Amino acid sequence: MKISDKVRKHLIASGGKYGMRSVQPLDDVCATAESAQIPVEHLAKAVILKSGKAFLMAVIAADKSLDIEKLNGLFKRKFSICGDDELSALLPDGNVDWFPPVAEPFGMRSIVDKSLLDLDEIFFATGIAGYFIRASKSDFASLQKDAWNSFGITFDVSDIDSEQKTAMKKRVEAIDHLPAMPGLAAEIIKVRNNPYSNASELAAVIEQDPSLSAQLIRYALSPLYGYQGKIQSVEEAIVRVLGMDFVYDIALGLSLGKNFNNPKEGPLGLNAFWNHATHCASLSQALCNVIDYNRRPSSGVAYLAGLMHNFGFLLLGHLFPDQFKRLNRAVELQPERSIIEIEREETGVSHIELGLWLMDAWDMPREIIEAVHHHHEPMHQGDYAVYANIVYIANCLLKQRVRYDSGSAKIPEAMLQNLGLDKLKLDIALGAVLDNSDELKYMATQMAA
Repeated sequence: MKISDKVRKHLIASGGKYGMRSVQPLDDVCATAESAQIPVEHLAKAVILKSGKAFLMAVIAADKSLDIEKLNGLFKRKFSICGDDELSALLPDGNVDWFPPVAEPFGMRSIVDKSLLDLDEIFFATGIAGYFIRASKSDFASLQKDAWNSFGITFDVSDIDSEQKTAMKKRVEAIDHLPAMPGLAAEIIKVRNNPYSNASELAAVIEQDPSLSAQLIRYALSPLYGYQGKIQSVEEAIVRVLGMDFVYDIALGLSLGKNFNNPKEGPLGLNAFWNHATHCASLSQALCNVIDYNRRPSSGVAYLAGLMHNFGFLLLGHLFPDQFKRLNRAVELQPERSIIEIEREETGVSHIELGLWLMDAWDMPREIIEAVHHHHEPMHQGDYAVYANIVYIANCLLKQRVRYDSGSAKIPEAMLQNLGLDKLKLDIALGAVLDNSDELKYMATQMAA
């Protein structure tokens, strides 16, 4: 199926002549359109709004942002952007991030930004990731025949602080501006690279940081492992419960995360960041543990990937506090929107790009780089794709359950099959992590301190 069934029937009924363009889906719709050589200013997108029980579809160009305050003034109502659950109910056979900008098949009215109707050629999503419809000006207008279309309801985001965005990108690209790897992390890597190292040597390095030592001991005693004995030292935690390989990864990730001075408050602040990172890391580990043994990836690497996949946000706050505050505020006001889209509008640089620059500067393992690069992509494939896939699934499960982040929370069935996962295994892994949530929140508090 290349198009939502409701939309397909509507296109047939309209009698227009439409083309189709397809490409491998990327992080978001705009990035995918660009890879398909579709100008984003010619890409129509749908923003589904709700006021009381009434729905309204705003149809705007992808390079612009909806002016909700202006819309509220026009209709003398207060609209809010619909969440994923409501969108999924409207589009059960498609991907809500690719919601088609045609209102009639979904039983609602629409308002079309007048600038969009001036274009000779318009592209729009079909409801299925990676597929676009191409329509002429007249055919697109016929699809919107019952829409309000004489109003300007957007503002142009392409020129917002453009000089500031350019300056920021140039500064980030200067690799010597990136924070150096913390000394403790470098020592952990040195011990890890020594094939003759033992638990005593690793513990001696970790015990240089009392806070990190306490976190590891507490984690080993958490319900996640069910260990009933006493643990009074890092070495005991390593030998009796956690194991050398896992402690390398968890200690490395936690030590790397202490190198940033960011605001604590807001959806991207340190409190929320570490709360999500510790839960995602623990869930990535738990998902590994329910995969069949003969195909199971490293739970330690999965933990590290889950902990570090969003480190780009830490770097943004560290290097660009003003832009970080603006992005933090935008995410707070628009919690249901894709973070990638908001970053594109507010900063011009995504946390993925920033994270990749940081991982490269720190010479991190390829497995972690893959997770940082592709954790927003369902069905990513490659030599180390399993870690990006596991982090994607962990994020989706957390979004479904506790709404830590914005964006779609759908897990492709094919992805689960590739990893040998099913609903029962997902429930077991998620249940184990949520049962340990108090300990993870404590660890997050320590990291944000």
